[in-house]
Amino acid sequence: MSVVKIGIIGTGFGLYGLLPAFNSTQGFFVTCISGEKTKRLTDYCRKIGLEKIYTDWHEMITNEKLDAVAIAVPPNIQYKIAKYAIGRGIHVFTEKPLAVTLSQAEDLLQLAKRKKVKHMVDFEFPEIEAWKKVKELLSKKVFGSLMKICINWDFLSFDIKNQISSWKTDIKEGGGALSYYFSHTLHYLEHFGGEITDTKSVLSYSTESLNGGEVGVDLLAKFKNGVTANTHLCCNTRGLNRHQLVFICKKATIVLENTRSFTSGFTVKIHTNDNIKQLPIPPDKGIVKDEDERVVIVKKLAARFIKAIIQNERVTPSLAEGVRVQYLIEQIRKNE
Repeated sequence: MSVVKIGIIGTGFGLYGLLPAFNSTQGFFVTCISGEKTKRLTDYCRKIGLEKIYTDWHEMITNEKLDAVAIAVPPNIQYKIAKYAIGRGIHVFTEKPLAVTLSQAEDLLQLAKRKKVKHMVDFEFPEIEAWKKVKELLSKKVFGSLMKICINWDFLSFDIKNQISSWKTDIKEGGGALSYYFSHTLHYLEHFGGEITDTKSVLSYSTESLNGGEVGVDLLAKFKNGVTANTHLCCNTRGLNRHQLVFICKKATIVLENTRSFTSGFTVKIHTNDNIKQLPIPPDKGIVKDEDERVVIVKKLAARFIKAIIQNERVTPSLAEGVRVQYLIEQIRKNE
């Protein structure tokens, strides 16, 4: 298999994130897209020469001879689409959270194992160059053993800022700050610190969340290796935009921080008793003007996805990581 035919499902992030990422990844051939047929969609598809636009994902998967699909839809719908695609032996690239419930997520993973398809989940942060540098420093214990992680992630979400009623603020559909945003945090906590064995949490709410989903998560976590974490996320914070990860090691403190945007602009500073040093971090390559900043990150995942499909090898982050995050989400909700 030299060329992998892939279809995109979803015309939100599917259009401005997944489509440009997969369309520019060598080895993939985007043959079709399914979603709401807007002018923005038709204009972009015309620009790149993509002719097949569907409004029914089921019809698209049934009619097109696809090798893979990349999905960006609400979790309750993603579960149905992914299950149908996997059942037909189609490789799947999914968003987080995987589904609304743990049982649904586990169902997808077990089906994927039986059908022997390749699968990935769009956990983006560990792919950022600055994050890779921090992971390297921690793995090599450059500043001694990691003792504690402190996270502060504050921002004003688009839905709350514009008072939009969508699935992103509806827990029943897989939304709420815990599922939609903090799923990233749960994944990268274990990426840096290892397996989480115990948690205590407080979820906060606001009438600004039109469908009642929580707007904040404060979590204390303990890892199997003895490391602890203190994490905070709030998506209705006005006047403050920060994503800060502090890694307290025996010999120094590493601060990974972004006060500008979502994936681009992270800095790494090393704090010692006598000095603060900012490390030079090469920018993520391939950023295109007027393109969503996450495209260049998704392309890194897409490159590993195509390699796994062609060479028949395991790839991460996979549905297994998605299930693990879903498990942690469910435990936090149960213990609230």
